Amino acid sequence: MHDEQLRPVLDRLLATRRAKVEETQNGTPKGLRVLFTGNSGKNKLLAAQLFAHELAADLFEIDLKRLVSKYVGDTEKNLEALFNAASAADAVLLFDDKDHLFGASVSPEDSGRFANLDIAGLRQRIEKYSGVVLIGADDRTRIDPSLARQCDEVVDLTD
Repeated sequence: MHDEQLRPVLDRLLATRRAKVEETQNGTPKGLRVLFTGNSGKNKLLAAQLFAHELAADLFEIDLKRLVSKYVGDTEKNLEALFNAASAADAVLLFDDKDHLFGASVSPEDSGRFANLDIAGLRQRIEKYSGVVLIGADDRTRIDPSLARQCDEVVDLTD
């Protein structure tokens, strides 16, 4: 996928973001949630980079493996620091769900690696974040349908 192929997608996302900003100005803060689907991680990353660039915002690529700690309480502290920094910078957050943590059920091997990560708590933080959150998934069917419904836009980035 090339930059010019992403232009209609970016225009649609920018229009949705403008609408969310207007809603925020009328009262309740409204963040933007976008689900990028497709088997190419490059397309999802390129779309995220271009969208952040259009918004003149920093892009935080979130690697949950680096945030999750084996020590009780440290994972929560790391997430708190991440969301505080993201809020201060009004950054765009990109979660690439390579480990299928946003699925309806988490596989036993993933739950072991992320035992100290409260997935429901992470999803609540994502929902409360007043900025832009992008979630990348190889296969939309592996994403929890309730999470997909919470997204303002679902964009297929298949080649």
